[in-house]
Amino acid sequence: MKKIDGSEWKRLLPFLYRRKELNMFIIGDIENTSPDSKHLEIFLEGNFEHPDGILLRYYKFFVLADSDRTDFKEAAEIIRRYKRAMMLSGTVGGIDAISSHLSDLLKEEDTLHFAILKEPSLIEPIHKVRRATMKDALRLLAFLGSIEEFHATEEESFIDTLRDGSTRRYMIEDGSEIVATAASTSESSDMAMIIGVATRKDFRGRGLASAVVSRLCEDLLAEGKIPCLLYDNPEAGRIYNRLGFREIGKLKTLRFRKQ
Repeated sequence: MKKIDGSEWKRLLPFLYRRKELNMFIIGDIENTSPDSKHLEIFLEGNFEHPDGILLRYYKFFVLADSDRTDFKEAAEIIRRYKRAMMLSGTVGGIDAISSHLSDLLKEEDTLHFAILKEPSLIEPIHKVRRATMKDALRLLAFLGSIEEFHATEEESFIDTLRDGSTRRYMIEDGSEIVATAASTSESSDMAMIIGVATRKDFRGRGLASAVVSRLCEDLLAEGKIPCLLYDNPEAGRIYNRLGFREIGKLKTLRFRKQ
């Protein structure tokens, strides 16, 4: 695998769009990131038209697009040399193939349901949902840090992507307290990944997650973008199914311990 120059990233898009749902993280990062950014690196194995493997780093997060010709050991060495990797995501087969080369770094492994909004049945929010601004950044970070089911939030990428708008975040408040939030990221020209759906524990069961996700989906659909999401919680899956999301496959993630 060789690192390619930022001026060449978009040469991968025709290939990536052939399986755009599975490759949406990579597509969104390429389309939304300046070619001279220090936060994005792409490593290519093979040629641009028919890659044997693609490994992307966005801040401390890695994404793997694999094939049956991918050199998983070499991809693992790139992740290892970075020293600060937090997470790797990819297909179930690809992650299973690379995990043995990263076993000493592994903290935990998750298999996630991948769903797309196919039959929208969004609710009309009875709660005020608004888009977050930079003034909300520290409160949002504190709120997400208080959700026990959540992994630690990477602060640098959180702040940067909120500032430049590549991640849009919505929230519901009770007085001055944030009680629910959801965000979208990896937005391409026609798709967007919903992330960070969270409700404060004492406000759960009131439809706040459905409300904030519905508002976010409405805005994305109005821009011609199809919302997608990942989940591992069966209760969350039932909520998303009621809103019209349908599972199309599974992805897998590896989370790494600090090196």
